[in-house]
Amino acid sequence: MNVDRFVENIIEQIKEAQLKLGYVKEVIRLYYPVESLNSLLQTDYKSGSELIAGLESNPAISRTLLGALSVSLCKGDRIAVSIPPEGAEYVEQNVPDPEFLAAIIALFQKKHDLTIEEICHCFESFNPHYVCEKMKPQNDFDYVLYFPDKKPDCWYYCVRMEMGHTIYHRFMEEDYRLLLQ
Repeated sequence: MNVDRFVENIIEQIKEAQLKLGYVKEVIRLYYPVESLNSLLQTDYKSGSELIAGLESNPAISRTLLGALSVSLCKGDRIAVSIPPEGAEYVEQNVPDPEFLAAIIALFQKKHDLTIEEICHCFESFNPHYVCEKMKPQNDFDYVLYFPDKKPDCWYYCVRMEMGHTIYHRFMEEDYRLLLQ
């Protein structure tokens, strides 16, 4: 069970939230499908209850950089992960703002109706070897952008343009691949 990769993912999600909303020392809850956690943990649990049992029996979950994580089953087979307030504080004090993520968030905050060209320009300014692909109409998103060499970022950014608003959602590569199925 790769708890380090799981914790790194949590840190990245907390940092994204702090860049968007600011820092507050409070409990943070993140929600994961079983498939996503299996991918992060490099496990193969068949259900949420099995996964929770596996996590709860692993002492590393109670001794992370973020404090003791707690997990619970919620709607369907989704897993709720609770990070204590000291976890939010740890990220705020010890994790620098990733330049690319800060730039993409600032771009989306500055203008609600971004064009794909404006988003591509931001990607290109960090690495000219990015990919921008139009997604198939049956997907929930219009475009996906990512860096094949994972520099400066390993996430897949799915973009949707609707009724004068442009939004993005970041996915781990494994979750992006599941989205396409």
